[in-house]
Amino acid sequence: MIDTIGGKVVMVSNQASALEFYVNKLGLQKKVDMQFGPMRWLEVAPPNSESTISLMEPNPQIMPPEVANAAKRSIGTPTGLWFYTNDIQGTFAELKAKGVSISQPQKQEWGGTMSTIKDQDGNEYQLISAPELS
Repeated sequence: MIDTIGGKVVMVSNQASALEFYVNKLGLQKKVDMQFGPMRWLEVAPPNSESTISLMEPNPQIMPPEVANAAKRSIGTPTGLWFYTNDIQGTFAELKAKGVSISQPQKQEWGGTMSTIKDQDGNEYQLISAPELS
């Protein structure tokens, strides 16, 4: 049976600048950084997370042209991923002070509070503080 979720690929324009942003601004940890044929495989994650985000540059050496073009177009769009925090106001203030593009936390109809974070390329994530689900 399945044990855990591995991760999600997010396309970035430059892995070095993405790594700097995700580690130094968002506080994620580098989990994997290795050369894999003609590409660099790079994964980051929050300290206690088993799931990772793979930061990947579109690579025409390993991708068919239509896939590489689609990958390029996906940079700077919503990722469909979200981060949880127990202190959304504190996290908002910390990220804002580090120069991260983050929206003011807003209370949601479903009871949680949410902000939108944009990385160095404009890829969007949600930051969520959710009430206890039971």
